[in-house]
Formats: sequence, structure tokens, C-alpha cells
Amino acid sequence: MHNIKYINDKKFEYSKDVKKGLQSHNRSQTGYREKDYRDFYVFEEGILVGACHTKQASDWCKIKGMYYKDIDILKALMNDVRKFYRGNVEGIQFDTVLEQRVFDFQKIGFSVHGKLDDMPSGNENVFLLDKDFEHLKISGDYQMESSSEPILSYDTVLKAEIKKFRKSLDFSTEKIDLQYVVLDNDQFVGGIYGNFQFEYLFINVLFVDKKYRGKRIASKLMHMIESEAVKQGVTNIYLTTFEFQALGFYIKRGYEVVMTVEDFPKGFAEYTLYKKMKHA
Repeated sequence: MHNIKYINDKKFEYSKDVKKGLQSHNRSQTGYREKDYRDFYVFEEGILVGACHTKQASDWCKIKGMYYKDIDILKALMNDVRKFYRGNVEGIQFDTVLEQRVFDFQKIGFSVHGKLDDMPSGNENVFLLDKDFEHLKISGDYQMESSSEPILSYDTVLKAEIKKFRKSLDFSTEKIDLQYVVLDNDQFVGGIYGNFQFEYLFINVLFVDKKYRGKRIASKLMHMIESEAVKQGVTNIYLTTFEFQALGFYIKRGYEVVMTVEDFPKGFAEYTLYKKMKHA
């Protein structure tokens, strides 16, 4: 190490380096894992009445954004998602801070696998899983369509419905990103990325080049992002890590495992960890 410096990457100029570094490490541990982004649409008499965006990664399907008018439409939507991913992933994952959506997803066969309290204050962020891929009976006559790329006219409706839905909530859904990176003579050697949402800090990515490990660089990056959280008045922090990553490192820093998902990716476990920071 010649000229190590830590910077607050406010313009996110090193985002690709941070993500690429961690992805390269993950692939070296697990091999290639199929990835897929897909959009699913439900129509009734030619009118879009439900839609969702999915992401396949680490041998699982994660539901990202969604809109549905009623439980029957949700059933139709999930039937199509299950049909498409059946045999290709270990399960389907969805998390929500909305109690009604928790009830709805339990009605269609999802089970509660874990929770984070006070996210936001007075609410819970509930993590739901489905590994059965059960086909559900529906009473309506719906038309289905899916695409590997968002279909503009349908995607516009989906985004508008999500925006309208968020405005109806009595808490903010705003997400604020932050990133710190480490440079050695202006060469990227590591970084950490996270975001504030629902009165929590989620640490999404932490990576340090293997040539620089064991020099407390990761600890310094964690300290920087945790300190910024406390400075912003956020004391709840959570993150996820695979068993081949840094579970022991986070536990030594005071994080506790609150949820474990087996075969995420296949043959490995994913851990969700939580830590309550002290006010400054």
C-alpha cells in the first residue's frame, strides 16, 4: 500500500467497480449462476389489471415491483411467475412492509420466513418465501403476457400505479444511496455501497481486493457507513451475506443473524444480519 485514501463517492463514479468486484468473488466461489430479469402482465378484457417485475439471481426469483387490483389477479400473476420459474430456481422471494400484502401472499401459499421490526417505525418488514410453486385456481378470465424487457406501454401503467400507491402511504418510501471507496494511488481497491429506506440502512455491497485484505480496510469502510447512518439519525442497520463471504466478520462487529435461507445459491446459505447502533 502506497497512498491509500478513502473517499465519499457522492457521484457514484466507482459503482461498476464495487459491484463487479463482489460479483467476481462470488462467481469464483459458486461458479456461474443464471440471471434473468422479466416482467409479467395480467389483462382483463384488454385492460392491464396486474403486473410485476422479477429478478432471477443466486438460484432464486425475487419479486421487485408489483401492482394488482385484487387477490384473484394476484393469483393469476403468481401462477404465471411460478410456471415460468418452476424447475429453474429454488424458490420465490418477496418482502414487504405492508400488512395487507403479507396477508395476501400468505393466502397464495407464501410463508413468513423472517422479519425486521420498526421498518419503518411501528411496522415490520416481512420476508416471504415460496418453494412449492403451487398452481392456484382462479375465478376470473385473464390474459397473460411476459417479456424479458419491460413493454413500454404496460411498464408506464405499472410505474404509475406504484407511484400512486406509494403516495397513499403514511410513511416515506424514498431511497437514498451512499457509497465509499478505497483508492491506492488512484487505483480502485475496494468499496461499500448501501441505501437508507424505511428508517434503516441496508448495506448492499462490501468488497476489498484480495491483495489488500487483512489490512482492516473492510473495517474502516464499515465504520464510515455506520457512522454516516448514525449522523443521519438512522440506528437500524441490516445486510445479507453468503456463507462463503464474511459472516464471521459481521458477527465480530456486533451483527446478529435474524434469518437464514438455505440453497441461496444452491449448496450455500444466505444470512440476513441486523445491528442496532447507538445514538451519537
